[in-house]
Amino acid sequence: MEFTLSIPPLSKVDLNLLVVLDVLLREKSVGRAADELNLTSSAVSHALKRLRSLFDNELLVRDGRRMVPTARGQSLSETLPILLAQVQSTLAEPQPFDPSTAMQTFRLAAPDFISPLLPRVLKSIAEQAPSVSVQVFTFAPTASFDMQTGRYDALIAPSFRQTDDLRGIKLGAWPWVTFGRKDHSAFVDWSPESWARFPHVLVSASAPSGRGPIDQAASRLGVTRKIGAIVPHFSMAAPILAETDMLLVVPSVAMHDLAAVYGLAQRSLPFEIPSLSFSLFHSATNGDEPASRWFRSHIEDAARALVGAD
Repeated sequence: MEFTLSIPPLSKVDLNLLVVLDVLLREKSVGRAADELNLTSSAVSHALKRLRSLFDNELLVRDGRRMVPTARGQSLSETLPILLAQVQSTLAEPQPFDPSTAMQTFRLAAPDFISPLLPRVLKSIAEQAPSVSVQVFTFAPTASFDMQTGRYDALIAPSFRQTDDLRGIKLGAWPWVTFGRKDHSAFVDWSPESWARFPHVLVSASAPSGRGPIDQAASRLGVTRKIGAIVPHFSMAAPILAETDMLLVVPSVAMHDLAAVYGLAQRSLPFEIPSLSFSLFHSATNGDEPASRWFRSHIEDAARALVGAD
């Protein structure tokens, strides 16, 4: 004779009923179960009736003045506590991130010219998390893809559209400005012509291809600048500006700290061009973890402070 165990479909299972059943099987008393659950005895009796219908089994039967579990009830008394504990664990809030005891490395990809942001980020992180470190990677055209594959915890990039797996918030916008020596003669009579009269330093990690937004905007006024030097990092540009007649056009944040060190002056571009906006991106699949959110909050705070000071 074949025996088939009756298993209720999940769509018909009320987790609250299973909680009542767990207490009933443990207490073996409607009254005591009602006290523990802070329910009336009538409500517990009604729940037991529904449970018997759900499992097609008596589950608990009277034996004099007490209740004893059936074989099915006994089996459930052993498995239900484990099941409910797993459900509780699944629904529980994630463990909070404790920066004071954390020992991990966060990975950030960012353009070279946001370097003034880094000391502020690292200082605030060190104050809260002495054992946390930050590894910074150079921004590359593949950065958004690398972000999706889990290589980075955060990405700073010129604002671009979000994808299905990238989420971002705007960090700020910095105007394009021209830097040069404080006594540079171009600044005496500042105009598109004086801007184009002197050679410029261009910062580029690779060989530039085509004209960028700066040169396109200048050409509409009929002026063309000459590139006198190409260097891979902004830290190399500052001493060049201090010792030559060269000029440098960058978002203002890029030389935020170096300008004072090397005695450089800045002027707004002598023609109109939109400010450069930047956003902070994270992966939609793992960026909601408390540690990741904590790390990004320090970048956001530092960026706001830097925008305010610029």
